[in-house]
Amino acid sequence: MALENREGGKYITILGGKFCVRVQAGTPGAIERVNKVGKTVHEVFYDSFTGKLINIRTKDSEYGKQWEFDFRDGADVYTLQLSYSNSYATNLLKILPNVDLNEEMKVQPSQKIEDGKTKSSLFVSQNGVTLKHAYTKDTPNGLPPMVETTVRGQKVWDDTDRLEFLQEMVDRDILPKLPRDTATTAANDAHDAEDVFGGSGAAGDDDF
Repeated sequence: MALENREGGKYITILGGKFCVRVQAGTPGAIERVNKVGKTVHEVFYDSFTGKLINIRTKDSEYGKQWEFDFRDGADVYTLQLSYSNSYATNLLKILPNVDLNEEMKVQPSQKIEDGKTKSSLFVSQNGVTLKHAYTKDTPNGLPPMVETTVRGQKVWDDTDRLEFLQEMVDRDILPKLPRDTATTAANDAHDAEDVFGGSGAAGDDDF
């Protein structure tokens, strides 16, 4: 899948259950909208993408911590950016131990309404086979449960321990197996030099 170029790199996130790429005004197929900070943006949407994972990192921004997943598509490298505490990111991380990191993967997000609540999920397949989570409710394999806590009188679920576990898994089991080449270095340099979408803020599912 060829993504539109922008100065500083190629970036993709998830909005409304689809992959979203921000582009220049006038790009064929682009949809215009006003984002949450009142800025008019132009975006192209995709149902899925296929690429080879070459790097994962976390990054702090003024909008909070986020995950950045670099994928290679032929000669191109593009980055999937998701908020650190994010259902799409968690889904992808929980699948990674079952991914053949030497092969391309097809990634597809999904969003639907169940009982009045929005449910977001993400599917990964290789060679036509949908991959399963390595960590499930019935077989957590060490993944800590979310903890119910109270914040300002409201009950919320705290995923701090879970995210720390997944971060350690990535550092220990995934990163050492990923290819380290000039494209990966170039992508890291581009991200060090510029924030997502030219400094418009951290990206995530429906976050911007």
